[in-house]
Amino acid sequence: MMNANPRYLKRSATLVLLLLALSACTNKQLYKVGQSYQKSECERAALSDVQFKDCKNIEAKRFEEYERERQEALQTDKP
Repeated sequence: MMNANPRYLKRSATLVLLLLALSACTNKQLYKVGQSYQKSECERAALSDVQFKDCKNIEAKRFEEYERERQEALQTDKP
């Protein structure tokens, strides 16, 4: 579960700025960086060994699947 505390928001803002600074990267690379960050945050916030193991076992969606779903969502949002 994600927190809305100031430290989390500051880290999120930093991540967004970093991602924008890396705009020369491809979308696929940025997606992988984001997934890696999300997984490490999950592990960092884990309160028990069970939660930590659950975070370790998270399998990220393949970029191609993510991109297909994103394009479908963009198409359905158009009037």
